Amino acid sequence: MFEIQLNKKIKVLGRYISLILFFPLIIFFAIFIKLIRPFILIRWSRLDNARIGHYLADVEVYLLEKKFKKNVPNEPYIDFFYKPELKICNKQLDKMWRSKLLIMPWCFGFFFEYLRQKKILFNNENYFDTTSKDQHNLLFTNSPILSLSPEEKKLGFEFLKKSGLPENSKFVCLQVRDGAYLSDKKYDHHQYRNCDIENFKSACNFLAEQNIYIFRMGAKVNKKMSYANSKIIDYATNNMRTDFLDIFLGSECLFWISTGSGIDNLSKTFKKPILYVNQAPIGHISTFQKTSLIFFKHFFDKNSKKQLDLDMLKKKELCFATTKEEFDKKEVIVKENSSQEIESATKEMYERIKNNFWESWDETKSKQNDFWKKFPYKKEFHGRIVGNISKEFLIKYKDFYN
Repeated sequence: MFEIQLNKKIKVLGRYISLILFFPLIIFFAIFIKLIRPFILIRWSRLDNARIGHYLADVEVYLLEKKFKKNVPNEPYIDFFYKPELKICNKQLDKMWRSKLLIMPWCFGFFFEYLRQKKILFNNENYFDTTSKDQHNLLFTNSPILSLSPEEKKLGFEFLKKSGLPENSKFVCLQVRDGAYLSDKKYDHHQYRNCDIENFKSACNFLAEQNIYIFRMGAKVNKKMSYANSKIIDYATNNMRTDFLDIFLGSECLFWISTGSGIDNLSKTFKKPILYVNQAPIGHISTFQKTSLIFFKHFFDKNSKKQLDLDMLKKKELCFATTKEEFDKKEVIVKENSSQEIESATKEMYERIKNNFWESWDETKSKQNDFWKKFPYKKEFHGRIVGNISKEFLIKYKDFYN
């Protein structure tokens, strides 16, 4: 721990030393940017390089919007990025993005942004925000931007062989968020999103019976899988995990199962189907992926113990709640999906992939339409809705949305 803290302090010191050493050059370029403004607009933005979900989705949505001229200036411009965080969430991903982006040194980005916020030389036109929300449904109407090299793929397939997977074996990436994911106390408000890996045992066993391997993902997890075996691989705890393998597995899997955390954005980056279980809050789900299946967590009134429906969540203003404190304040308990529900959703996902079927089932078509009519839609979050709600959820919990 002491070594980590010392290393962090050295990196911070190095940054400020670079700011001092390059200060004259930084000032020169700041003035230069101002002087060329009549001819070209220079903009910058921060990369959320410490959080893999944002580092994946935000950048890809930005590049697609730039390609299709969505939310961009109506004049000549050049965009730069800088990395504000010391930590790189995934070095393989960082290497891949460096070939796609113009990234300035931290000392330049930091000081340019300082000047902008003080309204010295620059103003709001010099900064742009990025988002993971695909408002224009671009992610799944275009080919992947990122790809591994043939040499990298060879290394990845060699890893699969060493892990006991026969050639051409199918595997699934399983991501179950728990308290270790964001263990810093400043992230305690995300506790309502955490789940128990033990509730996924029957779903994993079902996949294994179909001769599908499972890799449990995660750079940090609270506990080992009690049911790991030769087909259900606890990759998160068996010392196999590397940044490169995270990207390889996420890009080559048959599909993802996730409770919703950053790394599952690899399913969007590499256009892989995904089963979302234990989803909360309702309003923040990913709805722009046709090859997705969604099953929500359950919401109960703390006093009456009654399950709340969508109208009650709207009334309590909890459809877009992002903190445990918001649910606590409204005396609402958030409960996980049962092992049976997760298994049922996994079986439906398996059937959909086997038959390449991503429309509504005949028996739930009207229910799916009813759900989306009641859904708390926001254009800035969802764009055109193409996702699918789990068959069992629509049938078993029809009172939730009727």
